[in-house]
Amino acid sequence: MTKRLTIALIALVALVLVAVLPVSATYYDINNTVVGMGATLYAGEQQLNLTPAQDYYAATYNCYPTQIGWWASSANPTGSSPSAVVTLNSTPGGAYSFYVAPSSFAGTFGSNGQSVWYVIDPLTGYANATGTVVNPAFITAADPQLGVDVWDLTTGTTVTGGTAIQGDYLAIKVNTNLQSALSSVRMNDTLNHLDTPQVGNIDLKVKSASGNTYNALFANITDLTSTSITQQNVTSPVWYFGTSDGNQPSASNWAPNWSTGALDASGQPAYPAGVYTVIAQSRLNGMYDNYLNGGATYTGKTISQPATVTITSNTVAISANVNSVVRSKPFSITITGKPNAVYHLWVKGTASMDGSYNNQPPYITPLQTGVLQDPTTYPYYASTAAGQQIAGFADTSAATAALDNGNYSFQNAGLNQDILSNVAPADKFGQKANPNAVGSNNWNYDQALGNGTYVYANVTLDQTGTRTVQFSTTNWTKAQQYTVRVEQNFGGTAGYKYDEVQVQVQKGAVTIVAAGSQSYYLGEEVQFSGTNTESSDTYLYITGPNLPTQGTSISSADPRNYIFPGSATKGVISGNSAAGFQDVSVNGDNTWSWEWGTSAVALDAGTYTVYAVSGPQDANSLQNVAYGTVSIIIKAPFVSATASQSTVAQGDAVYITGTAQGQPSLGVNIWILGKNFADLENEAVNSDSSFSYELMGTTTQNMAAGQYFVVVQHPMENGVFDVYATVPPQSATAATPSVVMTAGINGGAASQDFQLTGSGSLQGSNAAEALVQAINSANVDDTYTKLQMLIETPVITVNPVGDHNVGDKFTITASTNLAVGDNVLFTVYSSSFQPTDKTQSGEFSGASGTVQVTQGTNGLNALSFDVDASTFKPDEYLVTATEQGVSTTVQATGTALFNVLQASAPTATPTPVANVTAAVPTTMPPTEVPTTVAPTKTPTQPGFGALVALIGLGAVALLVVRRH
Repeated sequence: MTKRLTIALIALVALVLVAVLPVSATYYDINNTVVGMGATLYAGEQQLNLTPAQDYYAATYNCYPTQIGWWASSANPTGSSPSAVVTLNSTPGGAYSFYVAPSSFAGTFGSNGQSVWYVIDPLTGYANATGTVVNPAFITAADPQLGVDVWDLTTGTTVTGGTAIQGDYLAIKVNTNLQSALSSVRMNDTLNHLDTPQVGNIDLKVKSASGNTYNALFANITDLTSTSITQQNVTSPVWYFGTSDGNQPSASNWAPNWSTGALDASGQPAYPAGVYTVIAQSRLNGMYDNYLNGGATYTGKTISQPATVTITSNTVAISANVNSVVRSKPFSITITGKPNAVYHLWVKGTASMDGSYNNQPPYITPLQTGVLQDPTTYPYYASTAAGQQIAGFADTSAATAALDNGNYSFQNAGLNQDILSNVAPADKFGQKANPNAVGSNNWNYDQALGNGTYVYANVTLDQTGTRTVQFSTTNWTKAQQYTVRVEQNFGGTAGYKYDEVQVQVQKGAVTIVAAGSQSYYLGEEVQFSGTNTESSDTYLYITGPNLPTQGTSISSADPRNYIFPGSATKGVISGNSAAGFQDVSVNGDNTWSWEWGTSAVALDAGTYTVYAVSGPQDANSLQNVAYGTVSIIIKAPFVSATASQSTVAQGDAVYITGTAQGQPSLGVNIWILGKNFADLENEAVNSDSSFSYELMGTTTQNMAAGQYFVVVQHPMENGVFDVYATVPPQSATAATPSVVMTAGINGGAASQDFQLTGSGSLQGSNAAEALVQAINSANVDDTYTKLQMLIETPVITVNPVGDHNVGDKFTITASTNLAVGDNVLFTVYSSSFQPTDKTQSGEFSGASGTVQVTQGTNGLNALSFDVDASTFKPDEYLVTATEQGVSTTVQATGTALFNVLQASAPTATPTPVANVTAAVPTTMPPTEVPTTVAPTKTPTQPGFGALVALIGLGAVALLVVRRH
């Protein structure tokens, strides 16, 4: 009971949904009567008559359809209630009232745009079945689909969104699923007499650029025959207007179509150049008005997305991307003409060029899309018999003849003239020598141009009617203006369509510069750079003193003795081989650069010229190339060095700094030699050729006072220290002493110079002299500089201070052999300063502070300490200057004594007495003003502190300070 109530409620709701039918403004009776089962009905169709189908179903399955249902894909139609229900008309008066309401059906469409509907059995509420097998579907509901394209019958391609040339024949391609409306189960009922399917399920419309809409199209050029494009009987999913059977156009099914070259009654083009819009629109039973998308026409469902085609006049145009180009650079031309049409393209009037240097035309860059060239071994002449090739080529196969592009006889070509005879070098094949001979300048120029086939091609435009083709040039391309022509004959003398464009090819140039001052030390890297607008590669070589006059390899380790491969000739040789030349690729912006590392190059100091050439041509053969030169000076490297001070106090650091030209990758070796002392250090050289080595204070404090010799060694051009120690002397042992060796010549055995450590070793000046002599050997290219320094005991001498009064401000000075910047502590305190009894008040009078050593004169550095004696008590004072920051074993100290006296009291000024006038003047004796005299200080005996100071002064007097 509950199930039947549910079905009744669903039916009631469905009845309400279909009770009110829409009123369609665009309604046509198109096969609106369904006479069989399984008919396809489309969303939005109205006034459909399902009575014949209902009667047929009732007679066949003994169940009169009053409701149909749709089951979701996962449901069982014979065992479950439907997912959606629609009630059918059951009275004769409502036969033409069925409406495929989008609100009822649109939500049921599957991924294929369809949904299947079965008759509901009123007894079960499930799909009507025979036994357990569901009976066939009553209808199929479909979501309409509609699209359109424009097809060019002339070129056999789609031109939607593209271009068609006036004179082309066009068809209209319809893509749809509305073809089922014309099936045999749907018919037209005229006064209850069922007729065959009525045509006209789709209208086609064409709108011109000016906005008018055509309902028919001219099918021929001149006879004004037209063909209607409305009420088209579209019977297949892909259907063509303009063919006899609706299938894809071919030579056998052409039919009246859209002739874009048609003339109207006045003889003017019926379809002027412009953009035309094509649409397809459904005519099915009010669908166009009923099935909407947000209240608007449903594009893609009941009306197609507009398809446009641009009709242009039958012309061809050619343009270049540049007016002029420097040879070795490409340029491109763009052809605009009939879509998918084939045009002939060539460099016009170049047959006189023989292909030699500066006598070649630009050529078409190989392997471009849409560009077809003849095989290089099979060019043709129009003057030969049909299908016959130039003498010397035996292949006359049909496949080769099909590539007969050069055989085209262009407009006004003249008798027996064609493209191949109009380009270079078509008639000179085989007249040049074999280019493979070493050193030969006699190239086979014809093969370089593909026997002429590189200079012309057949070009197929794309569906938009354009194609861009690139031309290449080389440094052999003649610098002049060229004419590039495009042409095709579309029939008769009036059918020639052509255009030309001029491109100027200019000769390029090569430049070269050397970075910096153009003066370099051997071992440095020299940066060469420049521009090359003549070729894609720049070739470098060098000339100079005692080098081959034509130039030699700049990249060779021994340019003086470079031998060209395959010959006995020194230096580079012009030709097609780049051997010996430094080949540098040119960048896209025409620049190039190359670094020359000179560290291992066997060249003497002198002035050299570096050539940059557009081709592999030596200095005696520059007439056929562009080139530039730069002059550079090569200098022998050297080393210089200085010590931060020539006299060094033990414990002070000393810096050995200098310049090593030539950028030695191994740096410099620094030898320090003295009595029973040897040290070998290596220091890197900076990019600015400077170096700096610190002999640390922790080392000098352990070095005995005396003279030391420093040798700074530079490895020079070969980048190797030819004089070396087998073991650094500071690392040597008795078992493994340090021995100074000289490297052998050309990989030979090294020889021993002297022993630096151990028994029998040389010391001090003898070791230094032996080292210098080893480096001075003719077999050694190393160079050096030498210097010496003194290591001394550190000394501070405080200069006499002299007596001062309380309140004075004065400076205590001292001299020292300590290094500039060393810290020294000055203390000034009373010599009577000593411990006091706890019951006594202790008083301290003095000053202290740290100062730095400053640059002095006469070989010694200076110290100064400022004193303010305003708080001092009169007493004897001791000055102590002590070196800071070093071990007490080598710490320098200096002392001095001075007195601070009581300042003299100021003399009192007498007070003047005023004269007083009285009746009787009385003379008063003057009042004597006492004068205060400072008492004389009784000298005291020196205390413990003063005694120590005196002893210190005595010791200082015994020191001998060694000056620089």
